[in-house]
Amino acid sequence: MSKETLIKGLNEDLAAELGTVIRYTYQAAKCYGLVAAELRELLAEEAKDEIGHAAYLMDVIQDLGGEPTTTPKAFDKPADIKGMLELDVKMEAEDVVNYLAHAKLAEELNLPDIKMKLEEMAADEAGHGRELRRLLKGL
Repeated sequence: MSKETLIKGLNEDLAAELGTVIRYTYQAAKCYGLVAAELRELLAEEAKDEIGHAAYLMDVIQDLGGEPTTTPKAFDKPADIKGMLELDVKMEAEDVVNYLAHAKLAEELNLPDIKMKLEEMAADEAGHGRELRRLLKGL
């Protein structure tokens, strides 16, 4: 396993986080009515958390000798709240899988601090997914 492979993976995670900040901000703007009020608030809060993840990833990529991406991961734009939530649940689950895979790479490279932080970020994403699934059930 090489450091370059880890940097590439972390840049993929960074692109996903940048995309999520934009996606959540976009979706919050598209939320109208009583049903959407709670979602709008949740998305705004989650976007702040994702910015923290992105900042950490940028620092680590730089520290490892890489160049942090500034290109966000593209995302679909469902027209309704149910479609938005379904997309968000799917993308949060993908993020969990990716963070855990990259944590394993960090462990193989004997980078325990990065491994542990990536596992923590995977847990954060799993928690976001759980919150979104609960909202989806309530629709």
